[in-house]
Amino acid sequence: MDSLAKKILVAGGIGAAAFWAGREMLRRARWFEFAGKSVIVTGGSRGLGLVLARELLDAGARVAICARDENALRVAEQELLKRGEVIAIPCDVRDRDQAQKMVAVTIERFGAVDVLFNVAGIIEVGPLDAMTLEDFEDSMRTHFWGPLYMVQAVLPEMRRRGWGRIVNVSSIGGKRAVPHLVPYTASKFALVGLSHGLRAELARENILVTTICPTLLRTGSPWNAKFKGQHEKEYAWFTLGASAPWLSMSAEKAARQMMLACQRGESEMILSNLTNPLLHLLQLTPGLAREIMAIVNRFLPEMGGIGAQAAPGYASRSAWAPSWLTHLTDLAAARNNEIRPR
Repeated sequence: MDSLAKKILVAGGIGAAAFWAGREMLRRARWFEFAGKSVIVTGGSRGLGLVLARELLDAGARVAICARDENALRVAEQELLKRGEVIAIPCDVRDRDQAQKMVAVTIERFGAVDVLFNVAGIIEVGPLDAMTLEDFEDSMRTHFWGPLYMVQAVLPEMRRRGWGRIVNVSSIGGKRAVPHLVPYTASKFALVGLSHGLRAELARENILVTTICPTLLRTGSPWNAKFKGQHEKEYAWFTLGASAPWLSMSAEKAARQMMLACQRGESEMILSNLTNPLLHLLQLTPGLAREIMAIVNRFLPEMGGIGAQAAPGYASRSAWAPSWLTHLTDLAAARNNEIRPR
């Protein structure tokens, strides 16, 4: 090896080491503990939001959860009170006035809002022809306007104290579009853009915004998701994917990774089981991934069944789901307040 090549290798090694050391120093400077912090979790009555609230309480935080379903909210509150200080506030984050009131109640109770986790979400699964304009509008209200309203509500308090953390939960579907989830992915793309823009503008005020993009999680959410077209087949493929241990990850592991990203002040984190081949494909070859998604779409259910009507997951079950193949998702649904008497 000639001297020039050696110099280049040495310089590259020094640069990489300096980058790593600088990143670690920055992470340590931004680090904080959740103990004693006041945290809001939207969509905290079930699924990922509920799991996150559990983890936060176990870490010593004071937690305010909100959701539209008051019955589910009360069930979650009774469980969470055994872990620590929590308040449950009925709130539709798609309504700006309700979002502002929810934050005001939290500040009145806890004295501040240190951290906001925007977790609330909806999922509608089905072919494009089954989706209506209202489906797109509802997804945008939930995944874009809802987080924006909550951010606007917490910013004055965070700015007053010169410190804050905001975590917006998008999806890998907000980075790469997924067939039969078009309203969902479109709105999650919008949330990623909003979150990145907020990060750029608020960082100088010591308010750090983190974007979280999960892949498949075992939260139990298919039970309450909505399915269109051939809804039983749609529920089956969606639930089977979310149950595969080599594709999906547990909600508990996801929640802990989200908290770690927030504590480090990370800009963005993709949550996934490292054995998930789909993740590596989507990240490394985005162009090819789009072509593969078009091929995958050919194997998904065609339009038919109930058409543009929507059926909840619990009304879309078949011989395939639930079954032993969906056992992990079914367990998560029971554990995370997704399954309740109706």
